[in-house]
Amino acid sequence: MSETPKDRREMSLGEKFSAPEVAPPPWSLFSAAITIFAMLVALISMGPALASILLGGEAISHFLLMLSWCFGMTFAIVFVLASRRGDWMWSALCLRRGHLPLPFALLIGVAIALSVQLFVSLASNKFYAIPELFDFWEVEPKNIVSAALLLILLQPVAESLVFHAIALPSLRWNLGPWIGVLLTSVLFTLLHLSVFSAANRAIYINPWYDNVYPFLTCLAFSMLKVYSGSSSAVIIGRMGAGLVFFLTGLAVAGA
Repeated sequence: MSETPKDRREMSLGEKFSAPEVAPPPWSLFSAAITIFAMLVALISMGPALASILLGGEAISHFLLMLSWCFGMTFAIVFVLASRRGDWMWSALCLRRGHLPLPFALLIGVAIALSVQLFVSLASNKFYAIPELFDFWEVEPKNIVSAALLLILLQPVAESLVFHAIALPSLRWNLGPWIGVLLTSVLFTLLHLSVFSAANRAIYINPWYDNVYPFLTCLAFSMLKVYSGSSSAVIIGRMGAGLVFFLTGLAVAGA
């Protein structure tokens, strides 16, 4: 007599990590790669171009960078939602709440951010803001608003959709549960290196913040996605983490 499959809601985190995806996502691995590439293009090309046009060719500044990344994240969100239309696609994005209460997901996100920040600070013996906010010296209203918009709203939504709603299930299905999680975190780190760390490369090089911070952040939220089965839980958790990173940036800037 065949054994009844164990309900995923009753599995431990380790069991869920080791278990394969229940079903393949309705998009190919190539399509997931295209989505990540589209996000990269939006952040390094489309966003900066639109920001430069709106600001009339203003010299590179913190506000220009923040605005360009806000536009890039918005383009990425629109691309994901426009290319994943249809009930089956929407269902596969796992935007339902799941079994984890969203306020609890918010607290988990705050805990992840605090833990990563503490670990990276102690390991590097440096207390920096994350690379997105490293050049956050002029604490002006427009800088504060644009940074808050990026870190607390647009970045959590865009990166959660691209990496945890689309890339993670595709990589786990095609390459295996553990490899999929690790490769998602590696790709997340590479995107951060190419966009946020590269923006301040002339004055800032710190492998712990450049490499370890994004890798651990993505790894932790990948665990949250696998455990909760909900991309909405990851988005809310990322918003909590973004709030922590934003407040840390203000603290470092002396606000």
